[in-house]
Parts: sequence; C-alpha cells; structure tokens
Amino acid sequence: MRNPPERYLQTLREHFAQAPQWFNSGSNSEQVAFKPATGAALTTYQDGKDTAFQRWFHFKEAFSPEFVSAAIASLGYRPTHVCDPFGGSGTSAITSQLLSINATTVEVNPFLADVIKAKVSPLTAEKLLSAAADFHAGLQDTPADLSRLAHLPATFIEGEGKDRWIFPHDVACRISQYLACIDAMQDADVQRYFRVALGAVLIDCSNVYVNGKGRRYRGAWQSNQPTAEKLDLLFSQQFNTSFEDVLRFERRPRSRVTVINGDSRTALQQVDQQADLIVFSPPYPNSFDYTDIYNVELWVLGYIGSSADNLTLRNQTLRSHVQIRRAYDGPATTSSTLNAVLDALASRRESLWDATIPEMVGAYFRDLELVLEQSHRLLAQTGRVMMVVGDSRYADVRIEVATILAELARGMGFGRVSTREVRQMRASAQQGGSFQLAESIVELTL
Repeated sequence: MRNPPERYLQTLREHFAQAPQWFNSGSNSEQVAFKPATGAALTTYQDGKDTAFQRWFHFKEAFSPEFVSAAIASLGYRPTHVCDPFGGSGTSAITSQLLSINATTVEVNPFLADVIKAKVSPLTAEKLLSAAADFHAGLQDTPADLSRLAHLPATFIEGEGKDRWIFPHDVACRISQYLACIDAMQDADVQRYFRVALGAVLIDCSNVYVNGKGRRYRGAWQSNQPTAEKLDLLFSQQFNTSFEDVLRFERRPRSRVTVINGDSRTALQQVDQQADLIVFSPPYPNSFDYTDIYNVELWVLGYIGSSADNLTLRNQTLRSHVQIRRAYDGPATTSSTLNAVLDALASRRESLWDATIPEMVGAYFRDLELVLEQSHRLLAQTGRVMMVVGDSRYADVRIEVATILAELARGMGFGRVSTREVRQMRASAQQGGSFQLAESIVELTL
C-alpha cells in the first residue's frame, strides 16, 4: 500500500515516538521483541490525553497510541489486519488507520462504539463547517422540549421536590435543543460526530463527576451549578478541538476499519479475516461495572432508554463485577493458579464484601478464555496476541491475572507464551491504598 504524503509522515512522527521501522522504507525485517520506547507509560492514558483523536473524549483508562505502534513494529513486517476485541477509546483502530492497516474492533458500549466510528469516519473539514453553520442556525429556531429526555431516571433533571439532580433545568432544556438539531442531520457520519462532541462535554456541564468509584456529586454543587451558556462554550471548544484533528488528518490513509458494537465473547465470531496482531486490554476483575462510567452519556444521548436496556447492556459486559447477578461458569481449561485462588477465596467467603466474588472471578476467566479461543482461530501463523491486564485482590487473596491467562493460553494450544510486568497499580483504600497490584503485558503466538 502506498505510503502517505510527507506532511502526514511528519505528523505521525510527532505522535508516535516509535513508528514501525518499515513505515518509511516499506521493507520487511525479522520479528523483534516487543520493547516500547518509554516503558510502562505506554499502557496508560497519561501521555495520550492530548494526542490527536484521543482528545475527542476523556477516557480514564486506555493504552497509548505508541503502545499499538510498538506492538505493530514488533511483528517485523507490515501487517494486513489488526484486531481489538475491547475497542474502548479506539486507540487500536485509529492507530491502525493512520498506519494504513486494516482493522477490526469490537466494543460493547454503543456510545464508545460511536466514538470510535467518529474517529475513523471519512469526514471532511468542508462538510463539518457546513454542518456547523446549519446546526447553529437550527439552534436559534428549535424550541426546548424536555419530552426528548422523558426517558431519563428521575435524578437526572432538576425538578420540584427533588433534592438532587445531575442537570439544572436550563441545561437540560439546552441539551434537548442540541439533540433535536443533531437528530435532524441527514449525514450519519456528521450526526455521529456532533453526538460524540456533545457527549464529551456532558459531565463537565453537570453537577457530578466520575471516578473509580462511579458517579459522585461535586463539592458545593448546589451553589455552583453549570449553565446553558457553559454548555454552549464547552461544546464549541470541543467541536473546534475535534475539527482541528479532522482538518489536520483529512488526507490520512483510508484503510478499512470495521467497528462491531457487541459482546466480544460472541461478536468475534463475526470476524473471518486472519489477524496479524490481536491487541487489547480487557476490563480488570476489580468488581467495577464499567458501564457506570458512561451512564450519563448513554442515557442522555439515547443509547439506553429504560432500566431494561441498561440491564441488557450490563449483561453483555465481561463478568468482572457483581453489580448484577448472572450465571457463573469457570474456564474449560485448567489453571493451577486459578484453582488455588478460587479455593483461597472460597475459604474466606465470610470476610468478602460479596459472597459471590469467588464465582465472579472464575467466570471472568471463562469470559477471557472465550475471547482467546476466537483469537487462536483468527491469529495468523506469524502473528501475535498482545494483552494488557491488571491484577486484583480480595480479602488479601491476590488474583494474578497474567499468570492465570498464561496458563490458560498454554492449555488452549498457544505456542509461545510470555508475561512481563510493566507497572504497579495502587490497591483500593480497603487494601491499604499502596502500590501492590501488577499491570502486565501477556504475549501469545501460535
């Protein structure tokens, strides 16, 4: 495939300190070990939040574009297809596109799936400028209509008799105008772009914030509430930020990027093209429901319209939490480390904050086993699986995720299996809050 123009190459170098060796020369070389240039930081989002496309929406956790670039470079040849079963922020998809590589990504969260689609869509600056003019004109003529938000839970909008609300009444009215104008757009790619831009500012225009414990009200929120004017300002700023990336990368390669919105445990069965690289970071078994992080965007933007929709989405996520009750089955492949962990957890069941945690942990690895089964099916003979995983701990029992996955992978027929710890994560306050949980890279080949 033809290399992109020099102007794009220079931009690529600015964002990827370690671009694949073959990118400029087009030559192949022998497979090399995966050695990211800046180490553990590549598995975190810290250095990527201001990177082009990454800044379209704030993600608490994601690996950096350079991590994907380094993983691709480690193959030693130009791949034809990269697959990511847990799309998240879309790092794998957009990085592959920038490197002119076909990609497939699976993301269970419909809003995040749209964030990824927006990043890789064939938008043009001219089309967005025209749409922006129509959008602003439409806002002037569109009346507020809170019936568009009638499906929201009671705590979302300020009202008589309520002691807590996420959005003041005037902000909710303005949001309803935005949604009406977005829904009126005819071009699906443009409509998605505007919806993602609105989603990116909803939390900052609310009375809440989101952290590792879910949604919390801001301090002194009653006396410091957002306004409709703030929504207009932040949306305009977000539109301009995203527009700058569209304009800068307007002539980027247009490799084929397929985004599947679905449960990775089953959605991977839809993929039939061999993958040279399968790279992903699944949710960690920390009993946190990741759908909670995006709960506001999902409800306000209409991706879920009822508690039943919310439950359906939760059931499609990995069994990494106990917020809902589900059937728990363990892996079909044997892992001695996992067996020891489950026995230890079962012996301390009375001290666990939820009695089903042992079963949840076993089911978590069954879910990842299902993903690895499909990865084994899809992986090219010369390809690699690269996973970023994190440990967890319950009642002083450490779940060594990388070790367990390595044992499962060997039992499933993967040839070369290796693990490497890249950083220590801080445990929860209940476990002392010290850095004692490993984040690791698991690498698999056939």
